[in-house]
Amino acid sequence: MKCKSAIGILGGMGPEASGYMYKILIDLSIKYFKAKNNDDFPEIVLYSVPVPDFISNDKEKHKALKMLKEKVRALNRLNILCLSLACNTAHMLLADLQSVSAIPFVSMIDEVVSVVKKDKKKTIGILGTPMTLQIGFYQDRLAEHGIVSVMPHESDYTTIERIIRNVISGKVTRQDKKLLLEMADELRERGAEGIILGCTELPLVFPSKYKIPVYNSVEILSLSLLRRYYQ
Repeated sequence: MKCKSAIGILGGMGPEASGYMYKILIDLSIKYFKAKNNDDFPEIVLYSVPVPDFISNDKEKHKALKMLKEKVRALNRLNILCLSLACNTAHMLLADLQSVSAIPFVSMIDEVVSVVKKDKKKTIGILGTPMTLQIGFYQDRLAEHGIVSVMPHESDYTTIERIIRNVISGKVTRQDKKLLLEMADELRERGAEGIILGCTELPLVFPSKYKIPVYNSVEILSLSLLRRYYQ
């Protein structure tokens, strides 16, 4: 039986990925929870916030945090079961946002790592924004479970960022997809048994089927939120 509280999503980082996450929530509701009629689907509050861009540096981080805190305080007044961030990089702000939230946040990072651990992978490749890769969200959490991370070379960071910015602006090219697959191929050649798409824009470019398992951070988080909602 469904609960009466909504799933809360802080999005807008970027808008394409937030829209994609909403669609995934609907698709997974049909696939796993047999939603057919309007009232079978989850109540979702998607708050798309146009925060300053901080995917490649944190100069605008404090301004973005202030904006997001205001939105979290507003969401506190609603009947929301749990909150999530539709952005991997924004998880650098998660602890600060939780400090002003009466609603528990579900970490995308933790949910992805939990699935990788369950699959008993020993070595995992990670693709994400330069900031996410540099901060080491995934690397640190994976290491806690004895899982080795394989990263793109720093010389590839500029290319990854350009691809992500192209997704945000709706200008993805075939070359972008080709370059991303080449990076994934190299991670596989270096021992990766799976690939984490550690940026919510990357599933919009990367193929759903690949030579090794692909861990789509948006899908994994969405399924976790739906389980909380329906159960």
